[in-house]
Amino acid sequence: MSENATPTLPEAVETRLPDEHREEAQPPEKKLLLSRRRMLGFLGVQLAAGALAVTNVMAAPKNFKPECTNRGITPAQLPNARAWLVTDPTACVGCRTCEIVCSLSHDDTCQPTIARIHTLYDPLHSLNKLCAMTEACKQCNMADCYLACQYDALVLDKKTGARIIDPKKCQGCGECLAACPWNMVVFNEAKNIYSKCDLCGGDPLCVKYCPADAIKFVELG
Repeated sequence: MSENATPTLPEAVETRLPDEHREEAQPPEKKLLLSRRRMLGFLGVQLAAGALAVTNVMAAPKNFKPECTNRGITPAQLPNARAWLVTDPTACVGCRTCEIVCSLSHDDTCQPTIARIHTLYDPLHSLNKLCAMTEACKQCNMADCYLACQYDALVLDKKTGARIIDPKKCQGCGECLAACPWNMVVFNEAKNIYSKCDLCGGDPLCVKYCPADAIKFVELG
């Protein structure tokens, strides 16, 4: 190779690396063995991380305070919800009608930021061609928000079992928001209270007015 010739990529990398970082030449079978070891090590880390995540999910609510449980109810004793909202990201068009209807019906104002349902956007299509979707309270069976409230401001809807924040009892402490693993609790700064989806008493307006039919109200028998 002439003095003016541009070195190939391996040569260029080799000339830039200090001696202590250069790898000795290995036969193909040795390199393959090392690659397999590295891959197994990587998979081991992934499995450990997955096990840790499952453990955290199965553990007690992240903000669970035994001394503040509502009426002495433990997570296992909390009655299950009997209805919830299911959203279809393949149908959502991102119009935000659900947010507008929700804020108008609950707070008499067109303010999507305080709606109990949220529209998420993915303009770069990083989520497998997903561009918009809606998210609402999961009405968790072992509801962290319900168990975290020390003011007894969360109640259960008799018809749907939805976990509802009573605005008359809410003290704006934010414990419910801190406890919610899905960030589905909304803060109303003007009123200094928190709110969440109440399923509209069993007749959700977001479902009724969604032009794309992207939200379903599901009930158990």
